[in-house]
Amino acid sequence: MNTVKPEPDVKTEWLLTNGLGGYAMGTAAGINTRRYHGLLVASMAPPVNRMVCLHSTIDQFHPTGEENDYVPLSTQMFGDDQTLHPDGWQHQVDFTGDAKAATWTWTTPEGVTIRRTLSMEQGDNACLLEWTFTGLKQEAMLTVRPMAVMRSFHELMTDHAHDLRSSAEGRRCYIQRNGMGLILEANRGHWEAASSWWDNFDYPVDAQRGQDHRERVFCGGVLRVLVSPGETTLRVHVAMQESQTSGSQSWQLESSGDDVADRLAAACNQFVVSRGWGDGAPSSVIAGYPWFADWGRDSLISMPGLYLQHGRLEEAISLLSGFASRIQRGIIPNRFDDSADEAYYNTADASLWFIDAVCRCIKKAGGISSHAAFDSLLEACRSVIKHYRSGTDYGIRIDFDGLVMAGIPGAAVTWMDARVDGQGVTPRIGKPVELSALWHNALCSLGSVLEDPAEAAEYQASAALTRKSFRDRFWNQADACCYDVLIPSTGNWRGDAHIRPNQLLAMSLPHPPLTGDQAQYVLDCVRRNLLTPYGLRTLAPTDPEYRGRYEGDMESRDRAYHNGTVWPWLMGAYCDGLRKIADNPEAVDLQIRELLSPLVASLDSGCLGQVAEIYDGDEPHLPHGCPAQAWSVAELTRSWPQDIAAGAVDPDTPSAATVS
Repeated sequence: MNTVKPEPDVKTEWLLTNGLGGYAMGTAAGINTRRYHGLLVASMAPPVNRMVCLHSTIDQFHPTGEENDYVPLSTQMFGDDQTLHPDGWQHQVDFTGDAKAATWTWTTPEGVTIRRTLSMEQGDNACLLEWTFTGLKQEAMLTVRPMAVMRSFHELMTDHAHDLRSSAEGRRCYIQRNGMGLILEANRGHWEAASSWWDNFDYPVDAQRGQDHRERVFCGGVLRVLVSPGETTLRVHVAMQESQTSGSQSWQLESSGDDVADRLAAACNQFVVSRGWGDGAPSSVIAGYPWFADWGRDSLISMPGLYLQHGRLEEAISLLSGFASRIQRGIIPNRFDDSADEAYYNTADASLWFIDAVCRCIKKAGGISSHAAFDSLLEACRSVIKHYRSGTDYGIRIDFDGLVMAGIPGAAVTWMDARVDGQGVTPRIGKPVELSALWHNALCSLGSVLEDPAEAAEYQASAALTRKSFRDRFWNQADACCYDVLIPSTGNWRGDAHIRPNQLLAMSLPHPPLTGDQAQYVLDCVRRNLLTPYGLRTLAPTDPEYRGRYEGDMESRDRAYHNGTVWPWLMGAYCDGLRKIADNPEAVDLQIRELLSPLVASLDSGCLGQVAEIYDGDEPHLPHGCPAQAWSVAELTRSWPQDIAAGAVDPDTPSAATVS
């Protein structure tokens, strides 16, 4: 009976990282479906200035050793009709991927099994490709053709670049462009310089996102390797010539006894990077793979889950010191440029998350005197307080009632920061609810760690004013929840009654302004209107402005981004809220395990071992955005209860995802 092989798996993605912002990423079928995919995407100025260097390889197995007798092992997608070529996917029988390696397996008609494994070197822009052969009965040959583009990962190669050249000698192939050099060195075989161009590579995911999606790719030569039953392994080391070895990635994953926690720890590690080369470089966080750089807000929200959860206190302090060194007028950088060291300061909440993170580290360490860096970090916190009180950029200042004002026309300075045609989609100019909640938390947190009683008392007194004003002004009696923003209106303030998840921070932070019945009402409102299996919606479905699908071109996606789209990172605040009002901690931990189980299960789909940035607000809640997002993973990790029986989750969850 004839059987039809299913279509190649281009939905499942995998991710490997090198601790510098560089990475390798692709699909289970080995087909590049995004401009960001590649076997080596190097970070030339860690953790940014990322370049797609080794795009892919075109591999052929020659069972008789003759050039024209071959079995294709590779596949890519070409042209308007997305033609699959070569047809190596027809011979693929397996793919496995985890945070350490990606492995493809093919079986030839002659019964030979070929496995190709890709791994990345930590602290360097380098990777290792390894082919192994089993079932060989006679001498055969493998040919490998490296496909290179040597361009920014945001761009596409649309012309034949005349400065992209290659040379080969013996076991080494060298591909060069614009001062960059890529070296491929084999342990066996012989390289031949045979430069050529392959046109019309097509990237369907880019096409779906309304982006350019066609590219030309340079073939830098061909490696020919004879293999026999006694010699069954080929290794090709791939590295950027300008790479420098960094010793910063020394953290090792130790088993906790909880399989889910261990998988999440491996996922967390992929986002921790160095900002610069060498041991002295500060730690930082890639906000999401493949396209985000290190963002201040994302890094600080992620810090407890990525660092403190795993005992990485020194690196957490390094992260905070790095951001503190770049503070301007009380504002922590919102993000860094992808191709340079320029910082952007358009954020009203990152500095308040910074204070929260500093205080968490101080408490984790056992007090201010336990680490020399805490004095300077507290000075940065005082600078934030001073500038917020006196007023700083983007209209940020503390009003007479102790609440935070922020925002100017044309900017979007809260985490809901999508912009279309230069205007914020959800501008939230006025007094956004989470800013005052974070301000209250910052004052109380500082008051709880400072050693000077007078200074601590002053912060606590300021927090009392904020707390009273918050309860009086933000409470929406009609809906039994918080207004999302207090908006200036004819000399007064009116409440924005859109039901959004931002109010959750008012009862879930370590020092919340809302407690008791008000806290319960907020949690109930969020559960009724916003809770999904994968996170919280950014707007209630009953709202006329709600958009349940994140799809279409960039403008359509940006308009949905914070108007209904689901964000997994918000599940951390929701779990904190559940714990705040719980009478039975053990029962609530079991509830949280069940609540988080869909996100845990998502580790086995999408980008293997990772959690996506966002999901559709409407069922079936498909994943979108970055396939691997730092705060999605960090908040899931921080919220996951580890010290109870794991009966609420399938105990057979594998440690490494497998796709057949």
